[in-house]
Amino acid sequence: MSQFTCQCCQQVFDKSSEPCFVIRFTAFLEIEPHFDEVDFEDTDRDNLSVLADTLEQVYPIPDPTLHDDQPERDFRVCRDCYQRFMIDPVGRDVPAASISFSEN
Repeated sequence: MSQFTCQCCQQVFDKSSEPCFVIRFTAFLEIEPHFDEVDFEDTDRDNLSVLADTLEQVYPIPDPTLHDDQPERDFRVCRDCYQRFMIDPVGRDVPAASISFSEN
């Protein structure tokens, strides 16, 4: 008998009778360009030199949080937890009563 434990609710399920859903997260940094409307109206400027200056500023980013790899995480969950995740994937609608704090 093959079993799995839901990584959300911690219940143990039999794989032969209950499906195991896999939720996969891939985290990456997405940089969107910012364009100023004034830049488009200026027809006298040298756009190639502006682009070169911008690339010199952007590429040597010494941020240690930027990695070439994209970290992935897999979570194996039961049907109920998967359905809750699909309704509210980022957990915004979690009621405050379900969050517990220590007595400290």
